[in-house]
Amino acid sequence: MNLPLFVSCNGELSPVGEAHVPIRHPALLAAFGVYETVQVSQDVPFHLAEHLNRMAFSARQIELELPAEPETIGTWVPPLLAANGAPECLLKFLVYGPGEGYPPLCFLWPEAMPRYPEHYYTGGADAITVAAERTLPTAKTLCTLVNFLARRQARRAGVHEALLLNNAGRVTEGSNSNFFVVREGVLLTAPAASVLSGVTRDLTLRLARQAGIQTGEQELPLAERGTWEEAFITSTSRHIMPLAVLDGKPIGTGRVGPLTRRLMDAFVAHFREEVSP
Repeated sequence: MNLPLFVSCNGELSPVGEAHVPIRHPALLAAFGVYETVQVSQDVPFHLAEHLNRMAFSARQIELELPAEPETIGTWVPPLLAANGAPECLLKFLVYGPGEGYPPLCFLWPEAMPRYPEHYYTGGADAITVAAERTLPTAKTLCTLVNFLARRQARRAGVHEALLLNNAGRVTEGSNSNFFVVREGVLLTAPAASVLSGVTRDLTLRLARQAGIQTGEQELPLAERGTWEEAFITSTSRHIMPLAVLDGKPIGTGRVGPLTRRLMDAFVAHFREEVSP
């Protein structure tokens, strides 16, 4: 089945072919909007409340009025999943801000879950660094040109992900992921104030602390990559995906490290617990 069959707009269902946005809507020219992506498994949206709260946080940063409170938007999800017959999917939230007589619009629709090669998880994926910085990095806005161009460079290089490198030579995040390294047994990631702090990123830090793993948020200069013993990326669809190669050179031993494997197992266990009927 090709998804979506139906789209929800401010809680009202319509066939996908009938969903539209006026061509003069300010979101199309000014990227005035925010978005979220939630994994659904066995009809259960994984950490839905956290995603909706972050969507509201992003909206506040750009002074965008949501069409309803996050809790209300959450009630639009079950009818949409039922109408599409989509118990396993990625659920997309896209909010266009109001302006010029247009009200705020919140679209929801399901998409098929992406499938990644198993060897990315058993042996590690590869990535490149790209000199790029996102505007308003802590807000998940529709201004995603930097992300798009970085992903395109990754595809041209034949690698899985592109890590963004700021003007100070520090790795901040991936084109659509958060980035972690292990140094001297400590799990490190860029400060939340300088990146889009994903729900999966925050959950990974929480699971690490519960497992007794020391964590920290600090800048990650690329010049110090020789001190990185392990590395991985996180996102809604990937969960925790190890990185083995960066810019054509191995990270640490070039294999999936023990701390990464430990966290991958912890995440899988947590996911299964959360989505169990």
